[in-house]
Amino acid sequence: MQSSSRLARPPERAYGKFGFGLGAVPLHAWGPQRDAVHRVRGIFNRGIPPVWTYDNYQALVAVMDMFQKIRCENAFDWFTVCRLFGVPSGKLAGRIQRMLRDGTEALRQGAITKLDAILDRLDDDAFGDILDAYLAATNPASPQFLEEPYGWVGLVWSSSRSDEVMIRSTAGRAHALTPDAAGRNPYGLLAAWNVSDAHLAREELGELFNHTPELEPIRVRKFGSHLLEIKQDIETILLRENLLALSPWHEVKASCYEQRWVERSETAPSEPSSMDFASDVTKIFTAFRK
Repeated sequence: MQSSSRLARPPERAYGKFGFGLGAVPLHAWGPQRDAVHRVRGIFNRGIPPVWTYDNYQALVAVMDMFQKIRCENAFDWFTVCRLFGVPSGKLAGRIQRMLRDGTEALRQGAITKLDAILDRLDDDAFGDILDAYLAATNPASPQFLEEPYGWVGLVWSSSRSDEVMIRSTAGRAHALTPDAAGRNPYGLLAAWNVSDAHLAREELGELFNHTPELEPIRVRKFGSHLLEIKQDIETILLRENLLALSPWHEVKASCYEQRWVERSETAPSEPSSMDFASDVTKIFTAFRK
């Protein structure tokens, strides 16, 4: 996932209401984005013929852009969108984004056989499940959220100290990565990885950075791509130790990880319904920091 379009330097503006990456999806985007995902789901399961129409093309482009946002981690709501899709990893989001890019080009050229082949490859990456997670979470009448998996490593950042990042890990859910801002601008996420063993990840990352990164922030150089280098170093460790989870639908290192997911899902309380979905989801993601 080494890409020049991936966020390589901390943002320059201040974030006072939401931490970077955790912003609420703009109200004007809810409807169009959900419509696009719904149409792409229809194309994917062949309920909508995968042939050239302007609506099909625009929907594929819109969904491709959403996965690119997750891959690049370069938007104020990137992790919010990631959660709506059921937290696919940046690595998986990048793979899906590239296939959707090829799919839109095949559609534009009228290469339907090629598009069919791309849709079949997407099936190998749990694409249908990921789209279903989004549609369930954005159901205006009764939103249903996939239970967020346990075990995370994150790059935590606040615009109050724009030249510092903390590398944090938790065996819990992702919201535990972001500490209390203590009067400063709220913390957000410059990157996040779902891992099968957060304790092992913490040990390995401590050795990589030669200190306790959760307690001692790392200073990010203002120029160049130092942040991107940090991300790539972390991912190298996670991949080397086979700790990185591509999504809740993909198995990782230990077979017990999937069992933990099932057991916790059975006991987890269900999400409340809401008729005012945009307002409700805004509250949900505002509470993310608490």
